[in-house]
Amino acid sequence: SKAIGESEWNVDVFVLHVIFAPSLLQDHRAPSVGFFLIACSSAVALLPVPSTAQRDLEWVGEVLGPVLCAFNFLWLSEDCSTAHILLIGSTLLPMLADWLSADGLVIMCRCVALSALSCSLTVCLFVGNTAGVVGSVALSLPTLLAPRERGGTVGSLISPKATGGLLDWIPKAAVAVGCWMMRRAFDKLLQDLKGWC
Repeated sequence: SKAIGESEWNVDVFVLHVIFAPSLLQDHRAPSVGFFLIACSSAVALLPVPSTAQRDLEWVGEVLGPVLCAFNFLWLSEDCSTAHILLIGSTLLPMLADWLSADGLVIMCRCVALSALSCSLTVCLFVGNTAGVVGSVALSLPTLLAPRERGGTVGSLISPKATGGLLDWIPKAAVAVGCWMMRRAFDKLLQDLKGWC
């Protein structure tokens, strides 16, 4: 039952991201790559692959997905230097993960998620993009509340006993909602920018 419910969420997240990734590609390349990463991690979760490889890919998707969306918000608001700093700094985390302790990795994941969230919220609140605010929070929520270590364990702020399995499907639901809201947010921001020019 638990495995069936989790695989249903993986299918839902995969389908949602596969639909949105190509449609974003023309105007929003960075979030398209982020959505593709998340879709790949959900697809691999459905295959009989060694669990550490699947969990590592899911971890990379959770860490870099919000960063790539924040990059797009910064880029569209013409803050290219901050966008580059966020992207370069965040992509270093997966490369340096082997040299960090488990606690250090959880802390760095939360720092990357907070950086991406603060950049997205700054732009979205400034331009009045409510969908962007909701989408940014939803995409960052899994990493902030229960960041995965690369081996698949969860370094949670919430006690696993108190959640009763909620930590298995809440991140997937938050990512699905975040994807849907971010698609609307990017379209609105691009439309607003074209209207201002």
